[in-house]
Amino acid sequence: MKEKFAQEYPKFQVKIANFLMTQNFDARCEEYENLFNQMSSIAPDDMKVYVEKSPAFLEARNKSLAYMERIVELHRELKALFSLNEEVLGEKYNYDLKEVDALIAKKLQESAYFLKQYELSSEAGRKAIEVVNNPFLAQAL
Repeated sequence: MKEKFAQEYPKFQVKIANFLMTQNFDARCEEYENLFNQMSSIAPDDMKVYVEKSPAFLEARNKSLAYMERIVELHRELKALFSLNEEVLGEKYNYDLKEVDALIAKKLQESAYFLKQYELSSEAGRKAIEVVNNPFLAQAL
């Protein structure tokens, strides 16, 4: 098992390097980190008007923040996984690159799901803000 792992590891490394490059992975990680930090640093007082006038805004904002937090976590986990050397990776995953591939695929699928949910929640939040900012729409509520 170890010998097969050692033979397949260089191909695995090339596959990871190609993935990192083609998906602009490091830049995406940084983008998600920055977005999460921006979102979580908004003071409650800065959102007070929207929260008071639109409970939908607060719900959408909280969901968006939770989704982005999970996206950041997943990307950190992937980044850590990608940085493991051959010895550590082999020991941690029983010298089974198929297991590693499956784990990476699972984390990427989960991230894609949360990105979609984040987009939907963010759109709901934008619509709630639009309603609060538009006196005609707000009056209709």
